[in-house]
Amino acid sequence: MKQISWLLAAVLLVGCGTGPLTSSPAPGMTSFPVLEGDYVGQTPPSAAEPAVFAPDIISTAHDERDTAIAPDGDEFYYTQLGPSFPVIMMVKRQNGRWLPPTVASFSGCYGDLEPCFAADGQRLYFVSNRPLAGQSEPKDYDIWYVERSTGDWGKPVNPGAPLNTDRNEFYPSLTADGQLIFCASHDGGLGGEDLYLTRYFEGAWSVPANLGANVNTAADDYNPFIAADGSYIIYTSHGWGAGQGSGDLWISFRNADGTWRQAINMGARVNSSSFDYCPKVTPDGRYLFFTSNRSPYPTFTKTPVDYPTLVDRLSRCRNGRHDLYWMPAVVIEELRTASTGMAR
Repeated sequence: MKQISWLLAAVLLVGCGTGPLTSSPAPGMTSFPVLEGDYVGQTPPSAAEPAVFAPDIISTAHDERDTAIAPDGDEFYYTQLGPSFPVIMMVKRQNGRWLPPTVASFSGCYGDLEPCFAADGQRLYFVSNRPLAGQSEPKDYDIWYVERSTGDWGKPVNPGAPLNTDRNEFYPSLTADGQLIFCASHDGGLGGEDLYLTRYFEGAWSVPANLGANVNTAADDYNPFIAADGSYIIYTSHGWGAGQGSGDLWISFRNADGTWRQAINMGARVNSSSFDYCPKVTPDGRYLFFTSNRSPYPTFTKTPVDYPTLVDRLSRCRNGRHDLYWMPAVVIEELRTASTGMAR
């Protein structure tokens, strides 16, 4: 999360608006297209390389990041980075068609981001700086959750200690059996942000455990996704080498004894010379999602760009802001095979 500290510094301490939160087409669209089928009606990428997800529909000229797909495939959540604070958005399939994006019913008042479903789809975790019960001012960022109630989401709940502290906790991700991974800058870590794992047992979260030196480094390691079976984690690291660009996705596989193999770079098929982060694998295991600010436009030209061209580029996705990308998840199994026999 330190790599987007500019966002956190920009959070304004504001209240909710008085008007309703309604659906609307993406900027620049006069009407929302008819979208049917899985994955918000998008054609899955066939090439083994990343493609923009829902270009100029969900990935827009603005900043989008984070993804959470409901286990039944009928809801798609993501974070919209606003001018003052991040908001969690939802796209829902109803009667076979996808509706326009709307602000999630539990979001829109404070800084909310990084949604993540529990395996049964009845609980959604996210990160927020909203006040605790009985308080009026926003606090540090904690992990919260909402549960389904009569078809909608109930009131947000803060699980409290030991999961949350008086410091920031970010990017929750869960296994099918209830292990939760997240990132934080806690005392006793290896340096910067580290990854921590906790387990839900007999109605309480265990004290989070640092994942150790095969995963964490003296630099920042953050925004982890853990596989449903707990067999691997994907995250962004700045401590395992130069990589491809300003922030790369790395993967660590779990050994049979529960220890973690040394992280390896996911390579140029996944990473770019830009910032790549916020990984998530779809519930069906078929696709890897992540966020990137990569752009096809050159860093300079010998012929001056004219104003109409500049405005056109700025009004679309892939303009250097943050977009959602997806690609076949087969790359994960290929990397698992390549990691076999590496130093533990």
